[in-house]
Amino acid sequence: MAAIATEVPEQVRRRRRTGLKYGIGFTAPFMLLYAAFVLYPVVQAVQMSFFDWDLLGSVREFIGIDNYVRMLWGEGITWSMTHQFGWRLALLALAVGLMIRPLLNRRITGWRLAGVVGVLVLVFALGFHPAEGGFWFDPEFWVALQNTLVFTAISTPLIVGLGLGMAMALQGRRRGVRVYQMVFFLPYILPVSVVTLVWTYFLSPNQGLLAALLAPLGIDPVPWLASTDTAMLAIVITTVWWTVGFNLVLFAAGLQDVDPSLYEAASLDGAGAWRKFVSITLPGIRHVLLLVLVMQVIASFQVFGQVNIMTGGGPGTSTVVAIQHIYETGFRDFELGYASALSLFLFAVMLVVSVIQMRFLGKDDK
Repeated sequence: MAAIATEVPEQVRRRRRTGLKYGIGFTAPFMLLYAAFVLYPVVQAVQMSFFDWDLLGSVREFIGIDNYVRMLWGEGITWSMTHQFGWRLALLALAVGLMIRPLLNRRITGWRLAGVVGVLVLVFALGFHPAEGGFWFDPEFWVALQNTLVFTAISTPLIVGLGLGMAMALQGRRRGVRVYQMVFFLPYILPVSVVTLVWTYFLSPNQGLLAALLAPLGIDPVPWLASTDTAMLAIVITTVWWTVGFNLVLFAAGLQDVDPSLYEAASLDGAGAWRKFVSITLPGIRHVLLLVLVMQVIASFQVFGQVNIMTGGGPGTSTVVAIQHIYETGFRDFELGYASALSLFLFAVMLVVSVIQMRFLGKDDK
C-alpha cells in the first residue's frame, strides 16, 4: 500500500511536468513574438522619451524629463478655481456619485477610494492654465488631447448604446435576423480609406448625396468638413456607421446567454420593459458590456485614419487628435524622443481608464 501511495504522487508529478513542457512549447512562439513586437518597442519608447532623438540625424542626447516638461508645462502657468469650471464640476459630481453607495452601505473599498482620489487630482490639475502673457510649451498637444476626449465622450456612448439597442431589437427568432446582422456588420470589414472616401463624397456640399436630398426641402448645403462647428460631428457620424455593427454582433452573442425564463418570470411579476432591462438584461450581459466599453474607449482614443483622410486635423485645429499629433511630431518634425513621450502619456491615460472600467464594471463591490 505504501508503494502504491508513493507511486501515485510520482505519476501526478510526471504528468504535471509533461503538461508544463507542452504548455511552454505551445506558448513560446507567441511569447517570443509578443516580446519582440510589443514589449521591446514599449521599453524602447520609454528609453527614447528621455532623449533628444532625431529620426534622420545622429542626435541621441540625454535630456532627462525635458520632453515631459515640454508636454505638460509652459511659461507663466497659474492655477484658478474657475478655469474649466464645467468639466471640473462634472468630475466633482462623478466623485460624489462614486461615494454615495459605499457611504450608504458604510463600506468603502480601497479601489473606490483610489478612484475618487484620482478624480479629485484631475479636478485640481484642470485648474492650471497660462496666465496673461503665458503660454504652454506645446499648445497643440492640449488642443489634440481635448479633441480626443471630446470625440471619445461623444462617440463611445453612441456606438455602445446603438449597438446594444440594435441587438435587442433583433433579439429572438424573427425572420431575417441574420440578414440584418450581416448588413449592419458589413461596414466594419471595410478599410478606413474606403469608409472615409464614401462619407467624404456623401457629405460634400457640392456633389454629395446628402446635399441633393436636402435641396428639395429648401435646406442650403452644409460644409460639414469645412466648418469648425460640424467637422468633428461628421467624423463621429462616420465612425458610428463604420463600427457599430461589430458591437451589435458582440451584444447579440451576449444576449443569447441570458435565460429567457427570467423574462417570463418577470412578466408574471408585473415587471415592465425598463425593469426587465435594468434587472435582467444588463446584469446578464455585464461582461460583454465591459468588453465593448473597454475596446471602444481604447479605439476612440486611437482615432486617426478618419481624421487624417477626411479633414487632416482641420479646419484649423478643430479635429486634430492625439495620434495625429504624435504622428506629425515623429515623422514630420523628426522628434522621435518627444513623440515617444506623447505616446507613453496617451498609453497611460488609456491604461488608467481601462483599469477603472474593469474595476467598477467587472465585478460587484464586496
